[in-house]
Amino acid sequence: MTFKEKLQKLVNAYGVSGDEFRVAEIAAEILKPYVDKVEIDKLGNVVGYKSCGKPGAKKLMLDAHLDQIGFLVTDITKEGFLRFMAMGVDPRMLLGSELNVIPKNGEPIYGIVCSTPPHLQKPGDSAKSVPIDQMLLDVGMPYEQVIEKIEVGDYIAFANDALDLLGDCMSGKSMDDRACFMTIIHALELLGDSEFDCDLIIVGSTKEEVGGHGAMARAYIDKPDYAIAIDVGHAKTADSTPMDRTQEFGGGPIIGFGANSIPKFARKAVEIARAKEIPYQVEAIPAASGTNAWSMQIVEDGISTLVVSLPLRYMHSPVEMLTLSDVYNVGKLLCEFIKSFDGQL
Repeated sequence: MTFKEKLQKLVNAYGVSGDEFRVAEIAAEILKPYVDKVEIDKLGNVVGYKSCGKPGAKKLMLDAHLDQIGFLVTDITKEGFLRFMAMGVDPRMLLGSELNVIPKNGEPIYGIVCSTPPHLQKPGDSAKSVPIDQMLLDVGMPYEQVIEKIEVGDYIAFANDALDLLGDCMSGKSMDDRACFMTIIHALELLGDSEFDCDLIIVGSTKEEVGGHGAMARAYIDKPDYAIAIDVGHAKTADSTPMDRTQEFGGGPIIGFGANSIPKFARKAVEIARAKEIPYQVEAIPAASGTNAWSMQIVEDGISTLVVSLPLRYMHSPVEMLTLSDVYNVGKLLCEFIKSFDGQL
């Protein structure tokens, strides 16, 4: 497969927070050629190890989460419609959306979020946001058939696959954060057989969208000296304002500065980007970054963390958009950091 085909396969896979084992198998398969050893732990985390072969080397963890936003079935009505709750989804965009129910056994079941036609709405309805607890999913079956296939507690995910857009843009439902896992893959491709001075721990982590538990567990187990959380950042759109603190779409990796992305670590990344002429951007993150750096930083006696972000439009939607140039430049920055890092900041 080409790099883009691997990205598409990963993005199209199912893996809502809490049930990531299907996507983990695909990620492990993609990662395996680039590391000495790869495993999937009992939480569904994909973990790869690549040694530099030098005694006493410091350990550097590169993390990108594999879980995606989604839903859980909460009830089945007597008419056969499904009630559901969301994890990280803006309900304003859901009416008319295409979703897949993922039953415990069997193939995904396609459904559509019910939407009242404008002809049948009451005056003022079109200006209101419908609460998610008032929405229903129609899977086109009567109650008797639904209960044979679907149970309360089954997961639901957006149904669409990744698309190529004009230029080098792509859109898909779970670019957050699987595109960032692919930036690590690109870094390992570029690294090849080059010498480096730290042992690498590559993590495709689980449950980031519900608390960062997967990355925290791996930080306890693997005890890295340093960790880089690679996640998506908000790219500018037509309606962005300066107060939104967005970054340039296609402007290269976003390097965070702040308590969760410590300045001396970030400065090292900036120095490398400048020296290697990699386009980059800077983001101020005073406290919580909203990434796995927050959960990893306080493990054991503390871990030095850095946040590097990939510019992304329309985050937490089924049409998240990125540029492949940004994906490649994030990977290039990670590769050059690995080759330049001697374990000291």
